Amino acid sequence: MTRKRWRIKLAVLVAVVLGFWAARRHLGLEFDPESLRAAVAEMGAFAPLAFVGIVAFRVPLGLPSQLVLIGGGLVFGTLAGTVYGAIGLTLSAVALFTITRWSGREGLEARLPERLRHLLDVAGSRLGTLFVGFGTGYPFGPITLYHAMAGVTPMSLLAFVVSVSIGASVRSLTYTFFGSSLLAGDTGRLLQAAAVLGLAALLPLLIPRSRAWILESMGRS
Repeated sequence: MTRKRWRIKLAVLVAVVLGFWAARRHLGLEFDPESLRAAVAEMGAFAPLAFVGIVAFRVPLGLPSQLVLIGGGLVFGTLAGTVYGAIGLTLSAVALFTITRWSGREGLEARLPERLRHLLDVAGSRLGTLFVGFGTGYPFGPITLYHAMAGVTPMSLLAFVVSVSIGASVRSLTYTFFGSSLLAGDTGRLLQAAAVLGLAALLPLLIPRSRAWILESMGRS
């Protein structure tokens, strides 16, 4: 990742923190889960719809999914944050799948580094749905890559949606649980959330095939 991209991500993070601080002062919120979620509840249906939209459009907004999902855990809690986050991830995945299917394989291959092009064959194999599900559920790495690759394969839209929704639920649960634990004021729960995040990152690496897929998609041997 270039220094410019790191600076952009840092600027976004700072803007989110400052925005949260300003909103907290303006609304007179206490820094605890109950007051935050009570304020969100007062917004009615707009709050979850806005969150789903942010998750779905996070790529053009320049927001990493990890940061957005952690925020969902902070304001909605684990259960609701997981559901809303998974819906947003699935919607963005379907949009990217549709766009790449319309644009064709040649357009995607032209943008892929040479070392990653063989993954297109993996996505188009009988293990393609498993490949997409693993890639979406893994808490680190570029999930949009898996969705774009699936779009230029014979994979049906239904199979893609099922695979992505399962993976999106796992990824969303991992980060929303961590986010909801940040304000709990319980060190034990925070350590438990960190352990869940660590297990979600390590367990797929214990399976040779999924380890190869994940590391190759991240540009590592």
